[in-house]
Amino acid sequence: MGYSVQLDTFEGPLDLLLRLIEKAELDITTISLARVTDQYLAYIRELDRIEPDLLADFLVVAAKLIWIKSRALLPQPPQPQEEEEDVGQDLVRQLEEYRRYKAASEHLREREEMGLRCHVRAAPLIARPRVLPPG
Repeated sequence: MGYSVQLDTFEGPLDLLLRLIEKAELDITTISLARVTDQYLAYIRELDRIEPDLLADFLVVAAKLIWIKSRALLPQPPQPQEEEEDVGQDLVRQLEEYRRYKAASEHLREREEMGLRCHVRAAPLIARPRVLPPG
């Protein structure tokens, strides 16, 4: 069974918690990130084998939650409207990139479970000019 957050205001998977906060369907200021972390630590203590990708997934989501909560709690200097949109777009870009890496990780995990230990590169490497030191 996977890790599930259990709070007064939310119960479910950590990535769902992040999505609800991103969509402003759940207020991050009502979430105790310390409690989320304590629950995760208790969860990994119960595992027979700790997988690094599980830890990495948690750290990525936890870092985003901390960043969002710090932005919500700390006063923000007034910014032009255009810059505020750029910050939001940057966060969306980061989350899309995270989802791509998560999908790639799942693909590689499936290949490993099937006993496929190598992966063929789909595109050739881009040739880069080599710069040699003088002399």
